[in-house]
Amino acid sequence: MNTRWENFFGSGLVLFDGGMGTLLQREGLKGGERPETWNRLYPERIRQVHEAYLEAGARVVTTNTFGAARTHLGDDAPALMKAGVAIAKEAAANYGAKVAIDMGSLGRLPQPYGDLPFEEAVSQFRQAFDAGIQAGGDLILIETMTDLLETRAAVIAAKEALEGAGKDLPILVSLTFDEQGRLLSGADIQGTAAMLEGLGVTGIGLNCGREPKALMNNVQTLLAATCLPVFMQPNASLPVVVDGVTTFPTRPEEFAEDMQKIAAMGVHGVGGCCGTTPEHIRLVNEAIKGMERTVRTFPVDGLTGRTYGPCIISGRSGSLNLDKRPVIIGERLNPTGKKRMKQALIENDTDYMLREAIAQTDAGADVLDVNVGLPDIDEKTMLKNISTAVQTVCDCPLQLDTGDGEALEAAIRCYAGKPVINSVCGKETVMDTVFPIAAKYGGVIVCLCLDENGIPATVEGRMEVARRIIARAAEYGIPRSQLIFDALTMTVATDPQAANVTLGTIAALNRELHVKTMLGVSNVSFGLPQRSLLNSAFVAMAVREGLSAAILNPLDTLILTMFKSAVALSGKDEGFGDYLQAYGNQPALTLNTGTGAAAQAVSAKTDAAKETGDGLFLAIKRGVSGDAVTYVKARLEKGEDPLAVIDSSLMPALSEVGDSYEKGKTFLPQLLQSAGAAQAAFEVIRMALPPTEPDPARRIVLATVKGDVHDIGKNIVKVLLQNYGFTVIDLGKDVSPETVLQAVEQHRAAMVGLSALMTTTVGAMKDTIALVHEKAPGVKVIVGGAVLNPEYAASIQADGYGKDAMEAVRICQKWVEE
Repeated sequence: MNTRWENFFGSGLVLFDGGMGTLLQREGLKGGERPETWNRLYPERIRQVHEAYLEAGARVVTTNTFGAARTHLGDDAPALMKAGVAIAKEAAANYGAKVAIDMGSLGRLPQPYGDLPFEEAVSQFRQAFDAGIQAGGDLILIETMTDLLETRAAVIAAKEALEGAGKDLPILVSLTFDEQGRLLSGADIQGTAAMLEGLGVTGIGLNCGREPKALMNNVQTLLAATCLPVFMQPNASLPVVVDGVTTFPTRPEEFAEDMQKIAAMGVHGVGGCCGTTPEHIRLVNEAIKGMERTVRTFPVDGLTGRTYGPCIISGRSGSLNLDKRPVIIGERLNPTGKKRMKQALIENDTDYMLREAIAQTDAGADVLDVNVGLPDIDEKTMLKNISTAVQTVCDCPLQLDTGDGEALEAAIRCYAGKPVINSVCGKETVMDTVFPIAAKYGGVIVCLCLDENGIPATVEGRMEVARRIIARAAEYGIPRSQLIFDALTMTVATDPQAANVTLGTIAALNRELHVKTMLGVSNVSFGLPQRSLLNSAFVAMAVREGLSAAILNPLDTLILTMFKSAVALSGKDEGFGDYLQAYGNQPALTLNTGTGAAAQAVSAKTDAAKETGDGLFLAIKRGVSGDAVTYVKARLEKGEDPLAVIDSSLMPALSEVGDSYEKGKTFLPQLLQSAGAAQAAFEVIRMALPPTEPDPARRIVLATVKGDVHDIGKNIVKVLLQNYGFTVIDLGKDVSPETVLQAVEQHRAAMVGLSALMTTTVGAMKDTIALVHEKAPGVKVIVGGAVLNPEYAASIQADGYGKDAMEAVRICQKWVEE
């Protein structure tokens, strides 16, 4: 039961409406024309669309404001948003229906992968939601989202708009995952749901993309990943052209039959997206009336009264369920006791920190602790910048480690996913600082068993602090499922019983309070010789007592091996999966003991890579631009032929990353990061080569078609094409067919690449292809975008279709070779 959802919608299955653009095209909306402008030009037609869905049974109507942001509509955006809400309210009034303030993507990829600053995204969404709330919308619907950071920006903007207006409306977020359950930016369903739960949204949905049948697995995954209500609004399949007319092949009867199956899984709401009509919704309404459906049940937190699902943390594209097995938190991005790390922070040597991050994840760290606390360091700026940079090269979740509330909020606000927050304690001032931030942005909170009186010397003393922290967190609506308690590791050199107290506290926290636990392992051995031996024995004992997470040095293979072995032997490594992955193919195990030995091994590996030329390959593969520049300069200074450097290291690295991306092992952020490193290396090489005329066969004009202002996909393709030696003439977005042709003729381009995200703009794509083929015969046209598939591309006479950026590059390369 979700009280917030049911207080607003009631306990029954909620029926949403269907596609707006589909019906407006039937009413005469031209290809490339902005649908939102009809709120002013033809309000009666918009109201009639709403009424058609209401007559079909819909009880939530979505405003005609999908693109009502200033990036799309300029200064007209707020007025068109208000007009859209007013029209929907007028239509809904006679049916007792709710009006959803609708908002889609801004069409630009947020930094650091794109050009959209995070706070600019928040500002644009905030302006849109302010207008919709002022006009009287009943709820906020953020839909068709494909990027984790943009989704985060939209939710933060919605929350801040509601707070500013003194309103408490539901916030629903609907996303478009591919059939493998990934967003465009690589985030999985579990991690995305965890982030949205932490941000406090009311419900999570899936929309657009494909027909219901193709998205069944994604629905099941989402239902298992969250305790929040789930809703579903799929397409009536992807569009096809029949007798020159764009249609959606999933018939209303088939759509309703599949939606009935989805409703039976336990979703709270159903409706439609592109291609669905009032007839689709009418038949869905008939199919779900009086049906029995699965009632999802979840544990309820006794203090907050909130239901809770699995405890999941997430990063850029990776997620971890902390209920499944104990995890390793890498400790090396912390200046305490690390001279080189301190130097890197003072000198703002980001590449050093990225290398440390990569080394830890390569060694087996599941989470990375990020701590930048030093005197005379701007911790607020530095923590934000370093955590953002680390997320560009590591998929894993991060632990934001700071005692500065402003630094924590700055970093967590633009964090891609749901982090661990380190930390809070029993001190009232600390709890009053950290808990509001955690309640607003979400995160699993590390709780130290200490208070104003210091660290209790007994198990019961630490337990008492833990109880107070749990109660205080509940006052902020944070359930104990989102808390992880640090039992505190003290050195046995000064107190031989210190380890026993810590281990006893772990056992009591698990047994009595049923909470997760963690330790900073290395303190136990401070002041004693062969510290790695004591650390590894201690962590094994802690795992036996129920430890959930260990902060340790993953480059110390002795402690790492002992940890994984203890987890496996305790029965918490299902099927010995993690253990076998780590050690199943090793004929013999060499253990490094201590930071010095591990660091020397890593240094030796790096030096060897530098000497053999593999350093450039690895720098590009891992996306470390600074290293890529250093290695390519060193090779050129030794007299190596610049073209040989490209052929032997640079192109193979790009090829490997591209292959990994196409196989689903690497995701968009890493692809772009590697492309950035390659671009930096290319620039050094270019300066070493004599000027040459670009190859005409590798010239390509790129454009997002007329009426479409979403250029995320186009920009990704542009970056990759440039790194593969193509000359790209980028015309931007909302480009007319005539402008595309003019650029082809002016630059004597051999290829054209066209992108479209909206179903209302694919007609403009067809017109552009026809004009290019007529006036510039021999020029090949490749198309791509979320609303396209190979069949549709062929039907509009495109020469090629790129399902993703790498396939587009492969096709263009093939054309050059032909």
